[in-house]
Amino acid sequence: MRRNVLWALGAMLLLWTLSISFFYPTPPWDNVEELFWGSSFEWSYYKHPPLPSWLMGALMLLGGRQPWLTYAAGVGCGVGALYLVWRWSLEMVSPARAALAVLLGSLVAYHVQRAVIYNHNTVQLLPLAGYWWMLWRVLHAPASSKLRDWALLGVFAALSMLTKYSAVVQFAVGAAFIVRQGLWRDAHVRRGLLLAAGVALVLMAPHLWWVLEHSTRTIAYARHSVHPAGTHGHGYRHLLHVFLVQVSRLLPMLLLAGWAWFTRASVAPAPSSATTQGLNAFDRRFLAWATLGPMCLVFPAAVLLKIPLIPSWLTTFFLPAALWAVAVLPGLEAERWSRRRWRGVIVTVAVLHVAGALGRGWVDGVLSKRLGYITRANLPAQEVADAVRVIWRERVGDQPFKLLVGDTWFAGAVALKMDSSTQLLIDGDERNSPWLPAGTLEREGGMVLILDTHEFRSEGALLEPRLALADCRGTLDIPWAGTDERNSLRMRWGIVLPKGERGAKNCAADAAGRGQGVVSP
Repeated sequence: MRRNVLWALGAMLLLWTLSISFFYPTPPWDNVEELFWGSSFEWSYYKHPPLPSWLMGALMLLGGRQPWLTYAAGVGCGVGALYLVWRWSLEMVSPARAALAVLLGSLVAYHVQRAVIYNHNTVQLLPLAGYWWMLWRVLHAPASSKLRDWALLGVFAALSMLTKYSAVVQFAVGAAFIVRQGLWRDAHVRRGLLLAAGVALVLMAPHLWWVLEHSTRTIAYARHSVHPAGTHGHGYRHLLHVFLVQVSRLLPMLLLAGWAWFTRASVAPAPSSATTQGLNAFDRRFLAWATLGPMCLVFPAAVLLKIPLIPSWLTTFFLPAALWAVAVLPGLEAERWSRRRWRGVIVTVAVLHVAGALGRGWVDGVLSKRLGYITRANLPAQEVADAVRVIWRERVGDQPFKLLVGDTWFAGAVALKMDSSTQLLIDGDERNSPWLPAGTLEREGGMVLILDTHEFRSEGALLEPRLALADCRGTLDIPWAGTDERNSLRMRWGIVLPKGERGAKNCAADAAGRGQGVVSP
């Protein structure tokens, strides 16, 4: 069973990584962002804690700045979380049910399908799976708990916070469970919590120091994230939408579990001498709190604090759901399943993953373009990169092209199609790219790119001022998807000449008639 589970998890990782890598010309926004954040080791970044960028930086040392690494890393975190849930399940239920929990958990969209989006929500799946496992382990028998497990609880909690501060939601649920169960009265629990907190604080100390030093920007971004966008972001209609999105992303798992429940009569009855493993009252309560608690906390908080919830913020909320289902739902007693029933479930899960991986990659990356729909996945980044190289060479000559200035996704996606040494000045703001020495643009020169296609328009506040100060400027139109001109890529560019090259005639050279729509100063 162990070998089969590991093979299944490995197959999911390989399938989703290869499919998205093959069909997607351009990575999602968050993937592009991490490829540039990961190029420099920082104690934090202007939007989020550092762990996902550290992981990407380590992978880039091995494989270079390649988009496929982000797909592999994202799915790897989701698959790794399922592995930890499986290890946890083995301590609560039979090996057969634990394996079924992995199959059901893999059908939750956040755990594999959407994990190709490498961001802080996705990476947080891995440490939070460990957090719930260790919390259950130390609480179900506090008197016999090991110091190692309490220390691991602190490690997983620290890694969760170093990924995204939203981990406090799960921590609050865990704390509420301890209080509700009266476990705080146990001296073993109090000492263990102190140990876990101490370990977590030690691991987080450098980052916390950075946050204190840069609290203005950190707090400003957090406030911007939760500030209501208009009057509709926190209403009941919006919360209903968020809830229905969660149901849709759980739907394959729910349908399979529902089928098992409706066909439970076909499952062989348990022998009279059989004992049921790990289904005591404490385990049931713990799994219910771990599964339902985060949503029961976040939805009322969103109403009271007028926070415009985003569906993807709930990515990590459903890690224990499959384990809870196999532990309590009739029909999922997998140890009593026939070979035929097992074969049908395994084939169904495999078909859903193959169809999902190939279908999502082909629809987003290929079919949408043929049908005339522009998406982030089918951005013609390579064509833009080729045109940018030509514009630079015609106006600056053999001067090395080292820097692009623009928004994270568009300019970053173009930079990924250029030389691996090409850097990105995010949003034209040096504070967003601390790995670049101050004055790099003025000293070494570069090109400002602003995307004007309406759906994906560049929004950096400093990009327009940067473009206005460019030594020469122009526009560029490139087909994006279909033949409708409204779906073309419309871009403005501006070249900032390297220091000592200002005023060179080649920058103002008229390239009209070459299809680049240049407007010279």
